[in-house]
Amino acid sequence: MAHLSVATGSGDDDDDLAVSWPPVPDGMPRLLPVPSAWWETPAVTSRTLSARPEEARTARRFVRDLLTCWGLEALADDAEMIVDELVVNAVLHGTREGLTRGPAPRSAGLTVLRLCVLRRAGEVMLAVVDPANETPMPRRPDWGGESGRGLQIVSALSHVWGWSPIAGHGKAVWAVLRDP
Repeated sequence: MAHLSVATGSGDDDDDLAVSWPPVPDGMPRLLPVPSAWWETPAVTSRTLSARPEEARTARRFVRDLLTCWGLEALADDAEMIVDELVVNAVLHGTREGLTRGPAPRSAGLTVLRLCVLRRAGEVMLAVVDPANETPMPRRPDWGGESGRGLQIVSALSHVWGWSPIAGHGKAVWAVLRDP
């Protein structure tokens, strides 16, 4: 059984909550039910993103800069790859624009995604929040296809990954990297 310590309060150890989930088949997402407000706590560093695939570049740069500031440069390459996949998946599968395969409205200026980063002792959690309620499921890509590998990459690079429903706001798809 895997465990993840989640800060739920002021930062005192008494306010930490150990969250666990039963083992699931390798590579499959874990459901981590956490309070919706958890993604809004001061312990979470976040950045809003528009629902455009090119925002993956913004997310990668943000994560690399943040990890460098924290002295965790060793995690930056894997973290960049993970957030790239999570942002692109959120745009393609977690937004109305992605579901209809139409272009994201540039003039509307609506922010529909949020990148969240949480640093805990010995680990970093990366998450992308999108408005869809669907469970993220890895697909089996065909050999000639150019898509279908994103969540497999996330699974391969992270210690554990999964998703959390956010009441009235969609879901967060997250991955945990261990500090080397």
